Amino acid sequence: MTKRPASVPGPSRSKTPPLPSTGRTNTLGMTSVELEAIYEQLDSGTGDSSHRRQSSRLSFRQPSVGVEIIQPGGGQTQITVACRNLSRTGLGFLHSSYVHIGTRVVLTLTHHTELRVRVAAKVMRCRHVTRTVHEVGVMFDEPINVRDFMELDPLNQTFTCEVVDPAKLKGTLLVVAEYQLEQACVQSMLRDTALEFQGASSMEQGLELSRKGVSVILCDDLFENGSGAEFVVAARKAGVRSPIILMSADTSEQGRDRIRKAAADAFLAKPLSDKLLLQAVAEFLLMSGENAESATPLYTALPPTSPMLDLADSLVDDLKTIADQVEKLAKAADIPGIRRQCLRIGGPATSLGFEPIAKLAGQLTSALEATKSVEQSVVALNTFVAACRGARKAERVKEEPAKDEPGAQPLAAAA
Repeated sequence: MTKRPASVPGPSRSKTPPLPSTGRTNTLGMTSVELEAIYEQLDSGTGDSSHRRQSSRLSFRQPSVGVEIIQPGGGQTQITVACRNLSRTGLGFLHSSYVHIGTRVVLTLTHHTELRVRVAAKVMRCRHVTRTVHEVGVMFDEPINVRDFMELDPLNQTFTCEVVDPAKLKGTLLVVAEYQLEQACVQSMLRDTALEFQGASSMEQGLELSRKGVSVILCDDLFENGSGAEFVVAARKAGVRSPIILMSADTSEQGRDRIRKAAADAFLAKPLSDKLLLQAVAEFLLMSGENAESATPLYTALPPTSPMLDLADSLVDDLKTIADQVEKLAKAADIPGIRRQCLRIGGPATSLGFEPIAKLAGQLTSALEATKSVEQSVVALNTFVAACRGARKAERVKEEPAKDEPGAQPLAAAA
C-alpha cells in the first residue's frame, strides 16, 4: 500500500470546502460541444495505450470535478477539472496546464449515497493533447469501488477488474443450475481459483443454501419451474444479501427487460466466457467483499494535527466489531438490537471525523422504523455495514517532495 503524507487527507465521505467560483465549469473553459469533441478524440484510442492496465477505465465524463493540488512547499490550490474516465485504481481528467509527475492531489467525487468523498491520489502522467488541453492521469492511494460512484448496467457485462489473479479469489461460490453439467462447467472454468464450490439443482435448494451465507451466487436463468430472474427476487425477499450473477442465453429485448427488472448484481451471456466469468466473480470478491456493498476506504476528517486521532483509530477497531454484531443481529431479525448499535455509534462517529457513518446509521434506523423489517431495509443495512468495514486508521508519515519531470515547466494550477 502506498503511504499517504500526513498533510494529504485520505478518502473521506465528509463535508468538503466549496468548489472555487471562477465563472467556469472547469479550467478549460470549453463549451460542452468542444469538450465532447476532445473526449471522442481521446476515446478513439489515438496515442492512449491501455493494454497493460490492471483495471478497466470506464467512461466518466463529468464537466466539474473538484481537485486539490498539494504544493511541494506546503499549501493547497483548488481547481475544477473535466473528468474523462474512472477505474478502481485511478482517474483521468483534462486540465489547462501541465502538472508535475508525482504531484499529490485530492479529488472530490460524489458517492452513490450523495455524500462527497475525498480520494487521495498521485499524478502518474501528464501529456499535451491540443491547444491548452492536457490529459492528466492519477493513481489512487488505495483502490476504490467504482460502483460507489457510477451506476453500471448489469446487462452490459462491464467489470472493473481488467486483469485477475485466480489465486486471489477466495470464498464460497454457489452455482444454482438445474443442469448439473452446467455446474461442473463453471467449476472447471474457475479451477485455478481458491474458491469453495456449492451446487444447487433447484431454486428451492439454492434459496436454502444462500440463506446460510455464501460469498457470491451464480444462477442460471432456465428452470423447469421458474426462472433465474424469479430466483433473484425471491432471494432478496428472503434477506439474501450476497451478490447474484445471472447467466442466460436469452438476449432478446423481452428477456433483457425481465432480467433488468429482477435487479441482479451482474449478468453473463451464455455461452460463458472464461475471462468474463473470472472478472464477474472478482468484481464482488475483490472489490465488494462478502455481504458488502462498498469497499471504498473511509478515513477520518480530523486534521493530521488533531489530538483526537488516537481516539479515531480506536473507533475504527470498534466499527469492525459493530459491523460483525449488526450482521449477526440482522440474521436474527433483531431490529431493537440493530437500532441500539446505530444509536451507540452516532455520537462518537460524528465527534471523531466519521460523520458519514453516523449519517448512514441514522438512515438505517429510519429504514427499520419505517419498514419494521430487516429484509426490506437490506440496502440501508448493507451500506452501513460496508462503511463500518471500510473505515481506516489515519497514517502519520512525513510528506515526500514531488519529483519534477526533467524539463518540466512550473505548475500552473488554474487557468
